[in-house]
Amino acid sequence: MDPMELGEIRELAQRMSIRAIARKLGRDVKTIRAALGRPARETAPSKLEPFQDLVRERAAQGLFGPRILREIRERGYTGGRTMLGDFLRSIRPPAKSNAAVRRFETKKAQEMQIDWSPYRLKIGGIERVAHCFSMVLCWSRRLFIRFYRDERLPTLLFAHGEGFAYHQGLTARAVYDNMTQVTLGRLHGRPIWHEHFLAFAKHTGFTPYAHKVKHKERSGKVERPFWYIETDFLRARTFASWDDLNAQALVWLETVANVRCHETIKRFVHEAYAEEKPLLVALPPVAFGTDRCEVRKVAVDGTVCIDGSFYPVPARLVGQHVRARVYPTRVEVLDAAGAVVA
Repeated sequence: MDPMELGEIRELAQRMSIRAIARKLGRDVKTIRAALGRPARETAPSKLEPFQDLVRERAAQGLFGPRILREIRERGYTGGRTMLGDFLRSIRPPAKSNAAVRRFETKKAQEMQIDWSPYRLKIGGIERVAHCFSMVLCWSRRLFIRFYRDERLPTLLFAHGEGFAYHQGLTARAVYDNMTQVTLGRLHGRPIWHEHFLAFAKHTGFTPYAHKVKHKERSGKVERPFWYIETDFLRARTFASWDDLNAQALVWLETVANVRCHETIKRFVHEAYAEEKPLLVALPPVAFGTDRCEVRKVAVDGTVCIDGSFYPVPARLVGQHVRARVYPTRVEVLDAAGAVVA
């Protein structure tokens, strides 16, 4: 800096702030401060600094910004998501861009998409395969999930009923990715529907639709949330039991997934659902039966064996044949008179 400019700065400093001098001369504030021999200001510590080690730990576990933000806010973080996002980008490699696909949107209460996704989870300290059933209302993006031990047809129909109850209705059409519980294959390009499933659809009041094979983009509204479920809900969590897993899933739906601002529709999911809900198809007054019946002989130890598990029944029934109604979440044992005894 030449002596003439330095003299001008010193003269201006008698009546102007450093920031105003920098603006007037087109110089950086730090340059003006150095020319006047004034020490640099100490920057205030970042609000994120006390939480950086925790953020690094959770990022290393594969968690993403929204989940990490909730967790550090619970521990006292008062900063914004931009600061957190900048820090995460500094410690993570850049994400790969995806190929563009054509977006397909539907009207209110017109369509829901349904699918399964299996996950290996520790439940009660034992690693198990938990099958996640997902049902998405396409217009509002309201999500329902629940975890089951299998993907059999009775379980699928039972899961539909729980999804309809959660959404308090259903849409006119349901889209599937050619799952074997729904279709038996295709004939001349058209799906061959499973007879029992088709009866369920007619009874409940929706039209099933199976999109083209290897065309997952058509059911993208239910496919994409599985990544969200895995990274935001399942990852780095523990579950004491199946009931605990589904209880935590319900809390996550109510406090996170279905109250967030959805990136695609740019709306809060619960507000969009409030508009869609009055147009949903009402549930039939009588539910479709989703149980299966089995006849078993009560063993000498007072139990009946169903699907490899032994269930106790009253001792007076030893040696007799009983009927069992098997649901995905419970078993009912009936005596000869048709009364539920266990």
